[in-house]
Amino acid sequence: MKNFLIADSENLHIIGLRYTLKKFVKAANLTVVSSKDELLNHLGKYKVEYLIIDPNNIFLFYEDDFKHLRMTYPSCKIIILSHFKNKQTVNSFLCDNINGFISKDCQEQTIFDALYKIENGERYLCPKTLNGLIDVLVLPTSDTNEKLTFRECEILKQIAQGNNGKSIASELFISIHTFRTHRKNIMKKTGRHTTPELILYAIEKKII
Repeated sequence: MKNFLIADSENLHIIGLRYTLKKFVKAANLTVVSSKDELLNHLGKYKVEYLIIDPNNIFLFYEDDFKHLRMTYPSCKIIILSHFKNKQTVNSFLCDNINGFISKDCQEQTIFDALYKIENGERYLCPKTLNGLIDVLVLPTSDTNEKLTFRECEILKQIAQGNNGKSIASELFISIHTFRTHRKNIMKKTGRHTTPELILYAIEKKII
């Protein structure tokens, strides 16, 4: 039995999400809350495997609250399900180790894809959110990617898509040791030292 907590106040979206989760997750226990107090109260009393939240629809919920949730409930997988507005809307995904960010106008299959990847230890940024983020970023200069080799760009692209080291190595027919060497070189060249920073760099430079 998977315990899902849906934090939202838009009834139509809640109805659609409940239907989708019941369809894709055979044993799903679903609870809905519409306020920050209800959210924290439920998390404090019950074990929740998945929190699916639209922070824009929870009164008095702020970006800093994600840090508290991640620190207090490290085993709870957090998915933001919200409309993309600007690049600030994915800051928590990149910086606070949120497990997934899905646009509210996505298809049912997108939610299934996200749950599958997250359940297998990956993070997920849906294509619509990723494309929206790209559209609002400043275009890179002509020499943006000169310092990265073709192979390094390939690997950075895979990292930005949320793939882990083992799957990237397998996809590119290289050893995991070679992958780690490339990743180390990419970090050195770009001045980025964590996976979220690499993802943001790849998005900013359109290496996708």
